[in-house]
Order: sequence, then structure tokens, then C-alpha cells
Amino acid sequence: MLKTKLIEIFMFIPFLARLLSDTNSAESRRVENILKENNIPYRIDTKRIRGSIGSALDARSYAQANLAMYKGADTPSVVYAIYVRRKDLEQAKALITKKIN
Repeated sequence: MLKTKLIEIFMFIPFLARLLSDTNSAESRRVENILKENNIPYRIDTKRIRGSIGSALDARSYAQANLAMYKGADTPSVVYAIYVRRKDLEQAKALITKKIN
């Protein structure tokens, strides 16, 4: 219990190493499952490429033109970044590349 709490405290992104950064949600889910299977603590950070201001401008423009949001266009891209503890980075890299091959 105490060990779990300590791990949670140090799972802030500035203390972690980036394992993966991808726009494919299926790939990030695959890596997440591998990390879970191997009991490697991780953190996922999602960011919209367009950003909050750009998304707000899009919404306003579509509303003014009375169009459905992103009709006939791709949905906004999201970047998934998966972070692990620095001491787990090499093990996690080995696991995700081993599962691909």
C-alpha cells in the first residue's frame, strides 16, 4: 500500500521518461496493455494538435456558417504520449518492440 502511494506521488510527468508519442489510439492501447501485463506504472497524456484556442475558433466558425462540426473533414488529431519511470524505460522499450516482432 505504501509502495503504491509512493509510486503515485512520483508519477508526475516531469519526473518520467517518454516511451511513446503517437496519434494512433490502437497503438497506444496496445502499449498500455503490455505495460499493465508487466506491472509497469505509466502515465498517459493526451493533447489535441489544434489546441484549445484553435478548437474554439473552429467551433465558432462552424457555428457562424451553420455547418455541422467537421462535416466531410477529418476529426481533430490527438497525440497520445505514454510516460514511464526512468528506471523502467529500457524494460518497457524492450517489451513493446518484442511484442511487435
